[in-house]
Amino acid sequence: MMRLSIIFTLFFFGTTVLSALEIPYQSDIVFSEFSAIPEPFGTDQLIKMFLISSGTDSESIPVYIQILEKHIQNLNESVKDKKTESEEEGEIVLKYMHENILSSYNYQQTRLNILLDDGSYNCVSSAVLYILLTRSFGLQVYGIHSSDHAFCSLQPSDGSEAIDVETTNLWGFNPGLKKDFHSDFTNKTGYIYVPPGDYSDRSQLGDKDMAGLILQNRIVENQKRNRYDKALELAANRLALTQSEQAEKDYFDSVQNLAAWHNRLHEYEAGIDVIQTVTTGDYDLPDFLIQTRYQMVYNFCGTILNSGNTEKAETVMIRYKHFLPDTLIEELTFLIEEKKLDHIIKQGYSEDSVLQVHNALSTGIITEKRASEMLVYLYANEAEKIALRSNYLEGLLFLKGSESWLHETKDFIRLLSVYEQNYAVTIHNTAFPMINNGRYEDAALLLQKGLDIIPGNQLLLNDLRKIESAQ
Repeated sequence: MMRLSIIFTLFFFGTTVLSALEIPYQSDIVFSEFSAIPEPFGTDQLIKMFLISSGTDSESIPVYIQILEKHIQNLNESVKDKKTESEEEGEIVLKYMHENILSSYNYQQTRLNILLDDGSYNCVSSAVLYILLTRSFGLQVYGIHSSDHAFCSLQPSDGSEAIDVETTNLWGFNPGLKKDFHSDFTNKTGYIYVPPGDYSDRSQLGDKDMAGLILQNRIVENQKRNRYDKALELAANRLALTQSEQAEKDYFDSVQNLAAWHNRLHEYEAGIDVIQTVTTGDYDLPDFLIQTRYQMVYNFCGTILNSGNTEKAETVMIRYKHFLPDTLIEELTFLIEEKKLDHIIKQGYSEDSVLQVHNALSTGIITEKRASEMLVYLYANEAEKIALRSNYLEGLLFLKGSESWLHETKDFIRLLSVYEQNYAVTIHNTAFPMINNGRYEDAALLLQKGLDIIPGNQLLLNDLRKIESAQ
């Protein structure tokens, strides 16, 4: 039976935007609404998007908004009546975060709400916090990702070169100029800082992309816990929000993961339905999902067939026939017909059962070897019934009346030899008392009758020699 693999999606993604996509699978309408908002977002919009992407329930969002507004107020108070440039304000925000909000680095902690609860953070959650706090100052800050890490970049108001901000570190403002930063940063996070000159390993992210990072990390968390249904919902939200090519790829990978999980649990209908609900038509599906769908139909039919229910297997095949390639339709049809034939064979010998075997052989449903096995099974069982009901001669004559081509197969030759020997023993046991009593002529006639049916049988020939030597 075909097996399906589970794919773990990547941590980061590109930002190439697709044309309109329909995402019907349980995506939250709020993400489509965020998607329609032009960037950069206002602070209020940004806070809501990051909190919702973090999985914050609607009742708690106002509480976190108040917490963030308080921090923004504190920051504004700290620079009140001071003449500061954008670079200074950017560094003030980073320092404030580490002294008043952030407390412990946790490489898995991506959510903004949890960061505000206990101060735990990673590169994504700290970058998200930095972006929304600096947004309140009107600073131009955007996300940067490199390999498997995220940080920020600030564009100075004077138009000079952008400044990197490694948000996981107190000394992370313009880290390329600080010697002490590198060892402290690597020891804390395990990452290596990528300087601005290495553009091949870093790319810019907008507000929606940063929210997408939160969603993506939550997707991976759920995949690791085998919560593939929740991971797919998050992937749908991320695609609805960012409309990026990588988000679309990861979305379909999440569909594959959930379908494969259902397949593993033998929940084939549920897996097929998942693939059916993700898009409006086959033209939207990647090839691997089209293949996964027909593999699941195949597995579904195969499992039913193994249980012996050919009628249900045929019903399922017909229901999903339009998903199957011709080769699999043919293969499943043969398997179903062969299983039906197996059921007929188990009912025992009849002229119809023999005819069914010949029909299956002529149409290519079964091979000649399989046909001979079935016929030998039928003839053997019937011959045994005849022998018990009558005698071995009748059983032997029944076998000899079968198809001539069957007599050339090993299994039938072996079966025939058993009945010939049993018949010979029957003749021998009858003739032996005659010989002992001197009834040589009667014994010879009986032995010759047996040899007419099984010529060359050594047991009967030996008995004839005994008669000749005794006379």
